[in-house]
Amino acid sequence: MSYSQFTTDEHGHSLPRAITTDTITMHAPAVADISLVAELMGVPAEAERPAEIIATWQEHWDEHGYGTLVIRDVEGDAVGFVGLRAHAQFIRLTLRTVETAGSRALEARALRLATAYAIEWLPDLPVRMRIAPEDAATRSTLESAGMVHVTDLDHTTDEGDWQVLELPYVRVAQRIPSRAREAMLAMWVEVNDAGGAVGFLPGASAQEVAPVLDGYATRTEAGETACVSLNSPVGDLLGFGFVVGSTGQLTRHGATFERIMTDPARRGTNHGALLMAGLHRAARERDVELVTLDYRGGTGLGEFYTRYGYAEVGRVPGALRVAADDDRDGVIMARSL
Repeated sequence: MSYSQFTTDEHGHSLPRAITTDTITMHAPAVADISLVAELMGVPAEAERPAEIIATWQEHWDEHGYGTLVIRDVEGDAVGFVGLRAHAQFIRLTLRTVETAGSRALEARALRLATAYAIEWLPDLPVRMRIAPEDAATRSTLESAGMVHVTDLDHTTDEGDWQVLELPYVRVAQRIPSRAREAMLAMWVEVNDAGGAVGFLPGASAQEVAPVLDGYATRTEAGETACVSLNSPVGDLLGFGFVVGSTGQLTRHGATFERIMTDPARRGTNHGALLMAGLHRAARERDVELVTLDYRGGTGLGEFYTRYGYAEVGRVPGALRVAADDDRDGVIMARSL
């Protein structure tokens, strides 16, 4: 995945206008996309309304620096859109695609990209989408992208009843409160027990993990490290990681991501991508230009990080001994922000 065609929003922040992957591309709307809107509306491309909608989308981009993203498939055909529209207190998410046999899978891929894009680049506002209670298919697609049903936001309008799903949010802490520490410690142990490569041998206890977590807490309070957490709209911890700054005079533009983990009980809900997006955002806000991270060989993490622009820059064969007969490579990856 890569971002391109950067623009500037009303606050002077740089935002990408296009997202590119091996299977789909998403980009800001152009006049050529009038035909897509016409197809979705079931009207001729020459009708006035499709052109008016494209113009409205473009005006939103001009005003806010972000907005509706047109989806193109691997052949380059426009097949739908993801809407991201600014409201006073939140950003409204919408989704529409041309109905085909593979449209649900395409919607899921597009939403996973759009939600990570929102966390990494858009204003720090809740991202919400409303659906009809009986629309189980769309709800499942939204949940696979990481969104959570928030019952307190459900409401009724003249059009009927609505359920509201909201995107998890990222917070960057200057200190780790005791309640957050308890949740992070419990997750660290659970991830390790589930086979996650988070710095400990299998079966490590909370007592073994706690001093390492407390070391990060101390460095966070000292301003040397940023603690980045992914949280559900109702406050549950979904994942966390640390942005560790460099103190060397020649390397102050760089940082290292450490102890990246998500709740193992919620796998398959895009939380890894959302957490990486939050880490990238936190690093940029600290003027970091280059990020490195490392992982344990044999875990498949290299493929995961490659999706987000990382490239392998170093490998030490057998550097990590996880069992008497199980030595793993220590792998270093890096990317520019």
